[in-house]
Amino acid sequence: MTICTEFFCLSQTGSTRATSYNWGNKILTLNGKTHVVWLDAPATICGRTYDHQSKMWGEMVRIDDGCDNHACPCITADAEGHIRLTFGPHGWNGEWNQARVKWKRSLQPGSLDSWEPAGEGYKSSWSNFGYNATAASIVHTPSGLDAVVCRGGEHPPQTMFHLQREIGGWTSAKALFSQQVEPQYTHNYGHIACATDGTLYAACHFYNIGGSDNQPVSGDRSKMRSYGAAVLKSTDLGATWCDLHGDPVDLPTTYNHRIAIPPFDRNIYINTIALDTLNTLWALTLNPGLEDNAVWLNRWVGQDWQTMQLESYMPESRTPVESMMTIDTRNRLHIVLTTVDAAAVGTDSHWGHPSSEVLYLRSNDGGETFDAAEVSPADPETANWLPSISRSSPHHPVDLPTIMYTHGDVGAGLRPDTQTEVRCVQLVEA
Repeated sequence: MTICTEFFCLSQTGSTRATSYNWGNKILTLNGKTHVVWLDAPATICGRTYDHQSKMWGEMVRIDDGCDNHACPCITADAEGHIRLTFGPHGWNGEWNQARVKWKRSLQPGSLDSWEPAGEGYKSSWSNFGYNATAASIVHTPSGLDAVVCRGGEHPPQTMFHLQREIGGWTSAKALFSQQVEPQYTHNYGHIACATDGTLYAACHFYNIGGSDNQPVSGDRSKMRSYGAAVLKSTDLGATWCDLHGDPVDLPTTYNHRIAIPPFDRNIYINTIALDTLNTLWALTLNPGLEDNAVWLNRWVGQDWQTMQLESYMPESRTPVESMMTIDTRNRLHIVLTTVDAAAVGTDSHWGHPSSEVLYLRSNDGGETFDAAEVSPADPETANWLPSISRSSPHHPVDLPTIMYTHGDVGAGLRPDTQTEVRCVQLVEA
């Protein structure tokens, strides 16, 4: 039986999106230590380390500053235990770092305390890459190179792929997914996962605001939606990409059923792609609004998707609005979700609504059944939301995951003065 410990407050000065963005891994455990990163207000990349032997947290480390509350720190680790970090831009907003992703590698294995110095001149391209970029997600491959997907390129932005080069620097952006719509605000939340044999999987959804005459925040929300989610795979470090049957796909590809993740042609977001110990691909999707409380857990079983729906595990009167999943070394599924009280939300936005709480689901039988537990102590005045959970990669498998979430108000704008609590919950075997 797995139980959740009482939360530990990592920071009382968190950003309004301290633990946000489920495409990026923010937690990893190596050699008896768990390392976590988050965003402090308004846009500072921070980290702390938990020593499992002493059962003590280290001091907060302020690593660097990003553009705004979309800076989205994401970590992975290499075979030597060096931690690799991406973070930073929000497209052209703020003209930060020429809208390029920043990359860092820890100076010492298993430590967030210090980082290799950035290069100068031409070598600055070792630690900066992308164009009109944001929302990076990183994995470290068995070949010793990092692979990244992010949003970027000309408007409407696309899902871009970058591979680290053995001789230094990064490959030019390769567009994987696109939308055939007029230039306008789009998002795709690009996800990347790496199997133990080096096979890469990249996924996204296809969201737009219904035309350039609409506004992404204050406009007509009835026009704003996703048109589905999709996934590609590559067995040659991203040189070529194919569908899950192995048939080549011309890039960039638009949404179509050949590459689609269930349910098809629905207003869904991709919330996670993950691999079990057999390198079987799993994908978690949900509707981001209140009109549908379904959560779809999908597994690729060789020729087609097997889909299970999880809404029966939601507490009464609660609607899930975001989620994230991981799979541990015993192939147990761990899912964290933000749920809200739809009646309390009413006609307001559910984004950061005070009724938000964090729910944890675990399955020991491949998704046939789940146990559920509330992670966050209920607070009717303040949101508990934006959950993040440890994600596995070839050099940092998950034995038992750790959860983080944000306790605080949504704030206003991209760099608000609003501060939040950053909370961490450990899972333990009872």
